[in-house]
Amino acid sequence: MQQYEMIQQHIDRAEIQRAVYLAELGSSAILATWKGIRRAADALLTVARAKSRNNVFTFDA
Repeated sequence: MQQYEMIQQHIDRAEIQRAVYLAELGSSAILATWKGIRRAADALLTVARAKSRNNVFTFDA
């Protein structure tokens, strides 16, 4: 019976390691998405702040 308990402990550790890996992967994906959205928003704000001589907003498409 001792042998099966050792195997079960090994399986439990592997499941915990997998859960941690997936959590880190998910958080990295969320962070990368957030940074991308923020970068795009900053670019749009920069374009929106650019005004022509007539004080009219200009957008380059």
